[in-house]
Amino acid sequence: MTPPPTQGSVDDTDKSAIQAALFEQLVSGHGQMALTFLSKLPDPHTGEAAEPDLTAAKIFIDQLDMLQVKTRGHLGASEIHLLDRTLSTVHGAFLECAKALNSQAT
Repeated sequence: MTPPPTQGSVDDTDKSAIQAALFEQLVSGHGQMALTFLSKLPDPHTGEAAEPDLTAAKIFIDQLDMLQVKTRGHLGASEIHLLDRTLSTVHGAFLECAKALNSQAT
């Protein structure tokens, strides 16, 4: 007969699942904030796109870049994919927005 799982093993499984969900929320939230500041998503309070704020967007993008560097070798495949995809999206949106603002200024 197999003994029932110990409380520690159940807690470890739950903790791992919770940490995976929190990581996904963190990455997705930072990506959404960057896109909001780049006027790619509507402001959640007004429902309208706000004026682009490259400085604010860059803060969230830099934090995602830092997260990628600091977690290298410690993420699962789905977490790596999520972070890579999010970074690709926000970097592209940042460049597009910066070009558009630059062409408006000239």
